[in-house]
Amino acid sequence: MVLPLRSPREGLGGYVILPRLIDKVRLHALGALPSDYVRNLLKPGLTLDGRFLKFTGLAADALQGAILSSPTDELVLAWVDQHAANHSDAEKQAWSEKAAAFRPDPRVAKFLMASLPALAASLDITAYTLFDLIDMDEGRLPIPPNPAT
Repeated sequence: MVLPLRSPREGLGGYVILPRLIDKVRLHALGALPSDYVRNLLKPGLTLDGRFLKFTGLAADALQGAILSSPTDELVLAWVDQHAANHSDAEKQAWSEKAAAFRPDPRVAKFLMASLPALAASLDITAYTLFDLIDMDEGRLPIPPNPAT
């Protein structure tokens, strides 16, 4: 599935995930975000959105409002920088690296198997990072051939 969403790997101001969040919020406002994405939009917890909200300390509704009222990514970033928990560049880098390296644990893998059945049938979900799985599902990375076929 090819969507006008940036990869979770893309960063803005030292935050991976943020450009993707901007895209998701704007698409949702236009009614163009697929329902599979809507259910996790700015939800707390283990979702990428939730991980970003937890790290930054931002409230979902406030971030959504800032994204919708800011015509550029740079203005969103300025708002985030003003309202987020204060983190050094090194802390942002460490958080971004941890987010990029996250591999699904059994609970997340079970959710992903239900959410991404075609991908789950093609490969071992737990052998790839969540960023890899998203990029494969959205067509930015090729799906490796199944060694069993």
